[in-house]
This record gives sequence, structure tokens and C-alpha cells, in this order.
Amino acid sequence: MGSRDMGFMNRKLYLKKVHWKEMLLDIQERNSEEACGIIAGVDETSCAVFPVTNISHSPVRFLMDPEEQLEVFNYIEEQDWDLLAIYHSHLAGPAGPSPIDIAEAYYPETLSLIWSNLSGDWICHGYLIADGQVTLVPIRIIQSG
Repeated sequence: MGSRDMGFMNRKLYLKKVHWKEMLLDIQERNSEEACGIIAGVDETSCAVFPVTNISHSPVRFLMDPEEQLEVFNYIEEQDWDLLAIYHSHLAGPAGPSPIDIAEAYYPETLSLIWSNLSGDWICHGYLIADGQVTLVPIRIIQSG
């Protein structure tokens, strides 16, 4: 499940508005622990969002349920979609990737979406994390189509 000939330098993510809202709802509902999940799609555009259980149930760390994660990966492959992004929330910051996020970025072609609530409102930024390097990636919210 790699990117479809997407160069690292010009990456972006087109998130359908419905998928943005699904992630936000997931994060708001799991406000006592870091929420996490997977975004799948084609050609940098989201097709589906899959919330995944955080088995650490921690407000400062996430670990995806491996069985759920495998089910999602298999479904993505069956649909001939790409793994576009993995999202999670930072309840008390930082707004960007933490040292743990950088160290545990196991899918270097996959974007990391990090939601933070430092200002009182949830915001989300996208990052490409590869070889310890962090690059901000634009997220564009689009209407479903």
C-alpha cells in the first residue's frame, strides 16, 4: 500500500468535508484519550476514514489495536485504495509531531495528521515524517464528489 507515484516534495491531501467531520467527531468523542485512525483514498483524495481503538487508552499516547488495523489495511487493499494518512489527537499539545511521533513513524510515505486543541478549538495539520525529518503538508478540504 504505497503512494501512487507521489513525490515527497509536492505532497498534499484532499480531504472530503464529510471525512474531516468524521475525524473531528471521533476526536471529540474520545476526549479523555488520544483518538487515532486511518484515512484511505486514491490520488491524494480521501475515500474513507476508519477510527481505530487506542489500546493504550492514554491521553498522551496512542497504539492502534493491531487486529482492527489489519482489518482496515485488508479492506483498503480490497478496494484498491492507498493508505493516505494516519491521524491522532494531542489533547494537551504539542500542535505538531512529538518526539515519539517522529520516532514511531513507521510508514514514511503515509501522512501523519495531528489534531490539537491548544487554542480551545480543534485544529489539524498534516506532516510527512521520514528518516526523522518532518515536512508540513497542505490539507485541502473539498466537497464530496
